[in-house]
Amino acid sequence: MMPNWFNRSSDQHSTASEPIGSLRYVVLDTELTSLEHRTNRLLSVGAIAMHGPSIQLGDQFYRVVNPQCAIPAEGIVIHQLRAQDVESGEALADVLGSLISFVEGAILVGHFAEIDLKILRKEMTQTGHTLENPAIDTARVHQWLLRQGRYSDDLPMQLERLDLPTLAAHYNVDHADAHHALSDAFLTARLWQKMLFQLRAKGVANLKQLLRIAGV
Repeated sequence: MMPNWFNRSSDQHSTASEPIGSLRYVVLDTELTSLEHRTNRLLSVGAIAMHGPSIQLGDQFYRVVNPQCAIPAEGIVIHQLRAQDVESGEALADVLGSLISFVEGAILVGHFAEIDLKILRKEMTQTGHTLENPAIDTARVHQWLLRQGRYSDDLPMQLERLDLPTLAAHYNVDHADAHHALSDAFLTARLWQKMLFQLRAKGVANLKQLLRIAGV
């Protein structure tokens, strides 16, 4: 999939030809009140920057949002953010404004990134912000890498098992604190680090090729 971003300016065309190992990435994750897109709200955003495969631990972002609405009990079991936790959260517009500044000029990376982008863009319709960065889905990258490897009888099952714990085991990455936006962003960054090396070994050299494989 080639995003609309790809067809815009000469500067962006230049970025598209840059080696994937030299780009600035921001790996992000969100926690939501629910997965019902019509009614859900943003609760938290976690993000960590990378320069190529190098994770920039000192360059990270985490904010809790006060969604100004009730949080469904079934969601609290997953993300552990209770009403009292978000009461002191920041205003939506402030969080989104800070996030836009943090991701400026970066390629966004997320696991099932479309979910994160969908909620962020929905919330931005209320604040007047826009998010037009090119974005990569690590779940799609993983599927592509599996298809480039040796066939096995359980390949169809592997192509469907795309949750973060499964991928962490596949790439030998330790994981904990599931469903915390910053922890999940850091886990995804470590997965992306390993994927980048495998992509380059498979001949994926630049952003243009990468977007064709896993752009959202």
